[in-house]
Amino acid sequence: MAEQFNEHRIVYKSKKINDIKMGKGTKNLFLCLFFSLCSLTVISQSYLEGYVKDSKTHEILSYVNIGIIGKNVGTVSNQKGGFKILLDDKYSNDSLRFSMLGYSSKTYKITDAIKKFTNPVVIDLEPRSVQLDEVVIQSRPFKKKILGNTTESKAVSAGFSSNELGNEVGIVIKIKNKPTYIEAFNVSIANNKYDTVKFRINFYTLKDGLPDKNILRQPIIVKTTLKTGILSVDLRKYNIVVDEDFFAALEWIEDLGKDGLYFSASLMGSPIIARYTSQGDWRKVGPVSLGFNVMVKY
Repeated sequence: MAEQFNEHRIVYKSKKINDIKMGKGTKNLFLCLFFSLCSLTVISQSYLEGYVKDSKTHEILSYVNIGIIGKNVGTVSNQKGGFKILLDDKYSNDSLRFSMLGYSSKTYKITDAIKKFTNPVVIDLEPRSVQLDEVVIQSRPFKKKILGNTTESKAVSAGFSSNELGNEVGIVIKIKNKPTYIEAFNVSIANNKYDTVKFRINFYTLKDGLPDKNILRQPIIVKTTLKTGILSVDLRKYNIVVDEDFFAALEWIEDLGKDGLYFSASLMGSPIIARYTSQGDWRKVGPVSLGFNVMVKY
């Protein structure tokens, strides 16, 4: 069976118009109220659209995370740096954040953003210098091990919870030794219906059992045409070292439509944790675990 974990489901119940008995005056009143509500809805919503660029080089920035902090409203800038996001008045006291690895984040209060910006807006992100941790490799034989879920099941599978840009899914990886060097990230693809799929790998520290801070120094973008089997991403050049359990995730960064990519899953292993879109809250989805694992040495 194929299971897809959706955080939001909208169920519509309808009746035939002929089954609803209304007088002429009632119909007119209904129509007036309907169009009034539609007008109010339009007034209470604003689109913010534009581009994200590097403040120093003025080059466009692809796949920047853009969203209302702690809410399921967000997106990711496209390959040309462009974005469009709907800002509802109900979030007027919340904050909109633009973030990307290697850059300082920018955060705006929603009401201020609506007043300040005129479409199309240009958001400049400041490059951030990162102090690289010293990596000391001891002259001793290393042991290698696979950590995480190694299932290659085709009978049980799970996909992204939606095709909203910035949607992330992943599992907790528990380490056995300190320090642990991550050499590869492996993903078991049960079924890929797209011609080409692109996503971003993210590794996070943990806080209260949920993802917290991204531990990577630079974005890791993966592009594949693999239809089924193990996708292995060589990470040795990134020098990723961990000293504690961490969260390994894939992020949806290009809208290719729904129901096209499924990963192997099983009832054994660390349960799925996901967030609906960029800057949203993380939540545990259920007991099923994804076929994500890492090759490490220690």
